[in-house]
Amino acid sequence: MAYLGKARKEDLRLLAEELNLNVGDNMKISDLSKLITTHPDYDEEFSKNQLTIIIEDRKLREQQEIENRKLREQQEFEKENQRLDREFQLEKLRLENERLKGLTSTPKAKPKDAPFFRKTKLPVVSNTGTSRGFKPKCFICENVGHLARECPKNTRKTPPRNARSNTITAKGTELESTKEVVTARVSIPVSVPINTRNGIDDLQFVDIKCGQTSIKAVIDTGAQISVLREDLIGKDCGEGEGTIQIIFGI
Repeated sequence: MAYLGKARKEDLRLLAEELNLNVGDNMKISDLSKLITTHPDYDEEFSKNQLTIIIEDRKLREQQEIENRKLREQQEFEKENQRLDREFQLEKLRLENERLKGLTSTPKAKPKDAPFFRKTKLPVVSNTGTSRGFKPKCFICENVGHLARECPKNTRKTPPRNARSNTITAKGTELESTKEVVTARVSIPVSVPINTRNGIDDLQFVDIKCGQTSIKAVIDTGAQISVLREDLIGKDCGEGEGTIQIIFGI
């Protein structure tokens, strides 16, 4: 009967039920052992084999329960890891979206942040070359203080821009037998815009002077040479005045 001491209470209860014994609800291990061994039909070898089977079945069930519990715990652990990984990925995407949104959207510049530009006036160069901070330089003698037209080394003098009269040189033409016309080369320093409103230019006048005689001449912008009647200017034209490039015909 020593084999009964290795069994649990539930094992003895099952053995007693297998032997068709009346088992009470509050029976202890000693009560169950006495009930089994005192039964008239008690067979020790049979009871021992039955108890071994009951114990092995119990251990198998316990082992299966342990494995099932471990499997459930592993599944729960993996499920929790997946949940944490999803939360981590979502948080990572949220932070990345906020970073990209901050890069694409630039805040509006405040009025105090607007760049300030100071208006500066550029120096104005006058015709006489006496503007503030500007010193004219002659390209002929390379001296500072005057322009080329005022240079003493300039052998080719040009009339000032604001001249109101023009010096001409008249000479006879070989094509005319009479002395009624002469040719004259005149340089007109000012130009008048062409009136193209009606396709015909307005008449343009210029004052010229030959010796002591002043004449108002009409400018023909399409002429190749200037022609002037000899009886209008007389014979007082200076010989040393020189000839100037043709600009207009009169």
